[in-house]
Amino acid sequence: MRHSHHSRRHHDTDGLHSTHAFSLHALWHAIGRHHRGGDRGSDRSGRFGGGFGGGYGGPGGFGGGDGDGFPRGRKFSSDDLQLLLLALLDAQPSHGYELIKALETRSNGFYSPSPGMVYPALTYLEEIGHVTVQLEGNRKRYELAEPGRQYLADNRERVELMFAKLNHIARKMDSVRRAFAGEEALDPNEGGWLPELIEARRALKHALIRRDNVPADEQRRIAAILARATAEIEGNPGAASGADAGADAL
Repeated sequence: MRHSHHSRRHHDTDGLHSTHAFSLHALWHAIGRHHRGGDRGSDRSGRFGGGFGGGYGGPGGFGGGDGDGFPRGRKFSSDDLQLLLLALLDAQPSHGYELIKALETRSNGFYSPSPGMVYPALTYLEEIGHVTVQLEGNRKRYELAEPGRQYLADNRERVELMFAKLNHIARKMDSVRRAFAGEEALDPNEGGWLPELIEARRALKHALIRRDNVPADEQRRIAAILARATAEIEGNPGAASGADAGADAL
């Protein structure tokens, strides 16, 4: 679902004229500097980088990242944003400003799309019948329509993954801010990460980096191992049987 409304001006911003997102570039470099010195035994090294021990760039996020969240210089596509807006409207009808604040809150300030992104997206969703609009004075209140509800249901897994990434980023942001403030990391029972989980993920990341240029058969073997591990984590070990069969056939 794509649209071409980003280029036009939209003045229905509920009085909101500009939104300043957290500096991804600055945060990336801060985390990078800390990790370069963090392996020397500093108590804070495991929590400064945001729990799972990675940064925000590399080949595995939305369009590229190291798997921890978002790629450098990019967050969500227009299609992604439309789905997120539909999901928020599924919870309750909202004004545009409320939707912006909801996304900012879910990501602990990391993702705060500007009115110039959100309102054209809402206009497009209205035009294709996915949302309806009620005027309340000079403000618009958006509500999910049945076609939008169906589209959301068809893309539920994608939406859940995006919100999971937002939640993950929010936790990383909290970890960074706690480190800057000299505060203790959260207890695992309060939402923090266990040190052994952090170390296991870091070890996996390093193992993959060291095997960056291995032959195709070794890549397939590694892929099968990762598929099995993913299936175990998701509680569906049978899902990896196809990958195992492919690796065994080599």
